[in-house]
Amino acid sequence: MRLFYFTSMDLPSPKAHALQIMETCSALGHVGVQVYLVVSSLRGASNEVWERYGVTPPPEAVEILPLKEKRKSLHLLLSAQSSVAYTRSVRWARFLLDTSWLHGTPVVFETHRKSLYHKRDLETGLGRAGSKEMARLDDIFHRSWGVVCAHGTTWAKLKSRGVNCLCLWYGWTHEGYASHGPPWKVGYAGYKEVNFLAEAIRQVPGLELHVFGSPQPGEKAAGKSRVVFHPFMPHRELIKALAQTGVMVSLDEGLKIADYLSLGGAIVVPDLPSTREILGKGAVYFSFGSSESLADVLREIKEAPRFFEALKRAAARRRVLYLWPHKALELKTFLEKITQRDIRVVPPFPITSRDLP
Repeated sequence: MRLFYFTSMDLPSPKAHALQIMETCSALGHVGVQVYLVVSSLRGASNEVWERYGVTPPPEAVEILPLKEKRKSLHLLLSAQSSVAYTRSVRWARFLLDTSWLHGTPVVFETHRKSLYHKRDLETGLGRAGSKEMARLDDIFHRSWGVVCAHGTTWAKLKSRGVNCLCLWYGWTHEGYASHGPPWKVGYAGYKEVNFLAEAIRQVPGLELHVFGSPQPGEKAAGKSRVVFHPFMPHRELIKALAQTGVMVSLDEGLKIADYLSLGGAIVVPDLPSTREILGKGAVYFSFGSSESLADVLREIKEAPRFFEALKRAAARRRVLYLWPHKALELKTFLEKITQRDIRVVPPFPITSRDLP
């Protein structure tokens, strides 16, 4: 089977989703799928790009194709047999679906939205999509041969409407480096909401928060603790730096959790349905939006070495669920069923804004 993964990104890209896409392509290549990753542009040799991200595809199983003009993709699809067009881009999905009468290739859409429409945190009420965006997503969900969902809430809503869908979180874990930092050394892969984190750190003397990806590297005091800001760095270097911390914090269920699980760190996240779904007992939870609750958790980890070690072991166990062999085989099976049937599974009626929770 051949898979054409269409994106609008330039490689290499500083965006986190670029790593997720490359890990997906590499994982599928390892289980026997011939993957063509279509990008807008490629700067440098493809082997250098893979090395930059620390992802290794099997030889000749994954090929990167620079393609600036969408119309050129039709030639690829018309010449392909037993293939699938796959994308997480709304623009690419609409183009591929609009031209499916010509190329005839099944189109699969990957969505990271929670409960269909929300950009980020449905659980918090933040990030609701606009009406035009909802209409575009409705159309894609309705016409796609299949939809790959990152969250159980999205999967349940689509499934109830007859959409052919698979629930598969977008994070990929890996084996390699392991966390070896102390319980007072906290890592955060991101630069948003730093003031919130600093306020929590300030309440627990003796902590050291390391923020990776800050636009302004440096250091500052936070009460009797301190915050160290590190610049953006390639993913391979980020993993090495994160491994020097013992506790790892996330404020949502984003891709950074996959890296935290890979390293076996003591993971601290807000108590939200999505984080519970992904991490289960592999993390400790604090009340969303409460720096006092986060401080209490960090204090407990710092003062209880056994609790710290138990959290690290729990994360290492949870990591297995998201290693590439397990996830890639699930995705491959889903795609193979679509190509074998070669028919669309269309809901009996389109999803509308009335379906919003």
